[in-house]
Amino acid sequence: MHFPRPSTLQTKFLSGLTAATMVLGVCFAVGFYLHMRTVLEDEVRDKAKLIFLQVDSVQRYVRSTLRPRMYDVLPDQFVIEAMSTSFMSRAIMDGMRSEDGHLYRRVAISARNPKFEANALERELVGYFRTNKGEQLWQGYRDVDGEDFYIMARPVVFYDGCMRCHGNKEDAPQELLALYGDRGFNHVRDSIDGIDLVGLSVTDSVARLQRTIFGYFGFFALGAIVFFSVTNLLFKVLVMNNIKRLSAMFRDNLEITGGTELLNKLVERDEIEELEAGMQELNSHLLDARRQLEGYAENLRSMVEDRTRELLQEAQERRADVELFVHLLADMRSSNTRADLWHLTLPEIGRRFGAASVSYVCTFASQRHFSWPEQDVYPTLPDNWVDLLTESRTYLGKDTAIIPVESSEGNAEGLLCIRWNDPRVARRQNHELLQALGRQLGMAAENMSALDNLMRQMGALQSIVEGITDPLVLMDSAYGLVTANQAARDLASELSGGRITDGALLGLFGCTSAKGDCHIADTLASGRPHVEEVMLDGGRSFALNMYPIVTPPSVQDADDHRGRLHGRIVVYAREITREKRMLSQMQQSEKMITVGKLAAGLAHEINNPLGVILCYAELLRQNLGDEQQLQDLDVILRHTRQAQRVLKDLLNFARPKTSSYGECDAGRVAAALAEIFSVQAGKKGVAIMTNAKPGRLFVAMGENELEQVLSNLLLNALDAVPGRKGEVFVEVLPGNGDVRILVRDNGSGVPENNRSTIFDPFYTTKAPGAGTGLGLAIVYGMVTEAGGTIEVDRDTQLGGARFTVILPAAPIDNLQQEV
Repeated sequence: MHFPRPSTLQTKFLSGLTAATMVLGVCFAVGFYLHMRTVLEDEVRDKAKLIFLQVDSVQRYVRSTLRPRMYDVLPDQFVIEAMSTSFMSRAIMDGMRSEDGHLYRRVAISARNPKFEANALERELVGYFRTNKGEQLWQGYRDVDGEDFYIMARPVVFYDGCMRCHGNKEDAPQELLALYGDRGFNHVRDSIDGIDLVGLSVTDSVARLQRTIFGYFGFFALGAIVFFSVTNLLFKVLVMNNIKRLSAMFRDNLEITGGTELLNKLVERDEIEELEAGMQELNSHLLDARRQLEGYAENLRSMVEDRTRELLQEAQERRADVELFVHLLADMRSSNTRADLWHLTLPEIGRRFGAASVSYVCTFASQRHFSWPEQDVYPTLPDNWVDLLTESRTYLGKDTAIIPVESSEGNAEGLLCIRWNDPRVARRQNHELLQALGRQLGMAAENMSALDNLMRQMGALQSIVEGITDPLVLMDSAYGLVTANQAARDLASELSGGRITDGALLGLFGCTSAKGDCHIADTLASGRPHVEEVMLDGGRSFALNMYPIVTPPSVQDADDHRGRLHGRIVVYAREITREKRMLSQMQQSEKMITVGKLAAGLAHEINNPLGVILCYAELLRQNLGDEQQLQDLDVILRHTRQAQRVLKDLLNFARPKTSSYGECDAGRVAAALAEIFSVQAGKKGVAIMTNAKPGRLFVAMGENELEQVLSNLLLNALDAVPGRKGEVFVEVLPGNGDVRILVRDNGSGVPENNRSTIFDPFYTTKAPGAGTGLGLAIVYGMVTEAGGTIEVDRDTQLGGARFTVILPAAPIDNLQQEV
């Protein structure tokens, strides 16, 4: 039977979908229009800014290049076509006019040329800029001759450079007076009397935008029709057909059960409402069936409760068994000896099985026994107790259970005896549970012995590791820390500022995973020790020695099929910072000794011929009268004396050093030299600053030697810093038993690859003839002779070079004697 419906689910769905699509289409159209409008405004604004940039470029060229050149060529004339920025910009922009709606005007109030007198719109904009003097740009839409234009305007301010042509008439060029008469004068400096205006027509662009929106809306309507058709078909196939089949099933069932009244109600509803009514009817039938089942279940409840009580009792017994074994494990962990183990476990076993007494007899060697409650009587064993041990068999008597205590079958070491007062309790005991208890106790006793041996070995090993004064850590193959000695923990805390205290050093050395600069995986794979050197940011160097402890394949996990490396690695770290520094100083000293000997020999061999050349040149100078020949002799004399100065530096560098022992006030010497060199620095525009103060820090070095050291460093700094912006800073700071003198500058600095050779003799980065390359070599020799050191680095504050001279502090007793 078919019942027609006034409204269907499909009709409601399509009506809602149509309304939602129309709203979405309107929102998309409005959003698209606003977006395109914004894009149009951005494009017009960019074009206007581009025109302004072109006008600025023309005016800048006229002011900075063309006008000064015209004044040089024609100092008494004014050529308006080449010297007026307004004329040039208007002429060029008039030449760029095309049919695409561009508009450019440079106008003024009381303009020199009547064609460029400001109209009403332009006077309005001039008034806007006069009112809002901080504004540099106005932009917006205006109607120009019946057409919409996007206008961008900026004020024209009359500056000092404009007053000659726009100020007093008497100061203006005659060419302007002859060309324009009295117009365009009497403007005031810094006044806003004109504007630059750029306009771009947007009428055609707006029309194109509207056509695009209408076209887009048409395509959207066509797509909506196609979407409706496809959605209607899919909804009908996937939803409506299935719902109709379900509705037909409900109707058939209702007709069979006589639900005529409900069928009449369903005719007035749609498919979903029909299903809802059917589900309600089904629910009522289920409730009736539930009431019937509850009656049947009431009879089963008593049987289930009885079985539940039995299962609960069994579960409690199993729980007690589990708790017993858990307590045995806890007792093993808290025991230090076997006696402690039995004293703790026997009461637990007695309480679990409800026994009157529990005893353990050691039959392996000592023949000791332990009982609960404690008693001195030796437990009574059956006659076949030897067979029980050898056969690993549990004996259950009338009121007694004898259980072999064994770690594995056939490896028994004692007997556990449990006695009950009630024979019925003894008969209820589980034979397999008692045997498992004996094996658990045997394994606990065996583990106790093994653990005791292991703890003694671990204590000895820990004493050895902690006795090593250098850092020593043990790592696993996953780069995790296993253990570390106290030296490693102290070094990790020192390097991390107290953040790492467990001794995990490798992370501080950049070794955190196989992807980092780490060789743990390679060392484990090769099985050979690895040694590498690591330098930290602070300049400290460490030698890392890695010794692999590879786990044999038989010990590795059986389920590991990915080929991962197993094992551990011992890392031994040793700081070599001082060793490297001493080695570098020894190499530098040997190098300077060798070069000094060579320089001394060369200086003596060359000095005599130079003296002869200088002598004969002086004689020739006395006997010659030709001016050109005298000039040539001056060149020979000047270069000969320069060569002698170089030889003198070589001899000072090479000759044996006299004893430089002495004391001087480092602060006074540094302050005096800074004041002396400030005159030379002032001529170059360089600032020399110092924090040195006399009478505070004394060094074990003669005053003349310290002056020579600081003079060379200050001269190098003055040569390195830029003129007019150079900065040189001299600091004298106290150290730990020494005095540090720092000379810092903001020059280009010393490249890192040159720092190892900068103290070598004859090495210089100056231009040829500007330096001999001996200054820093002499400084190095004098500082090391006094027992000090000198270092070079990049200064983090000024950005240039930083030379640090470290000298021993003068003994306090000597200073008191001088005072």
